[in-house]
Amino acid sequence: MGKDRAKTQAWGRPVQLRERIIQRLKGIIDPETLVDVISMGLIKNLDVTKDGNVSLEFQPSSSVCPLALPLALDIQNALKSLSEIKELNVTITDHRMADEVNRYLKEEREQNA
Repeated sequence: MGKDRAKTQAWGRPVQLRERIIQRLKGIIDPETLVDVISMGLIKNLDVTKDGNVSLEFQPSSSVCPLALPLALDIQNALKSLSEIKELNVTITDHRMADEVNRYLKEEREQNA
């Protein structure tokens, strides 16, 4: 039991931040399905470090989803207001315009840094 408590204390911050991130992402609703991006399984590889660095991949439900950019921006905007996040990296995967969308997301992050 002592080891479990030590692990909780050591990893408490990333775990708490991860939960806050998930709650925020549950507020991002795909307008075509009316289901949030977490429930749809569109968020992959969510990584939260103890230093507050966060990265995740957004995989739209279709490789030609016309809402990929607006949803990716909604995800990025929803998370950037969390003060615990020091660095945020949202990338889109498995979409025909992934390179263009990722460039745009990066530009948005840099402009708002």
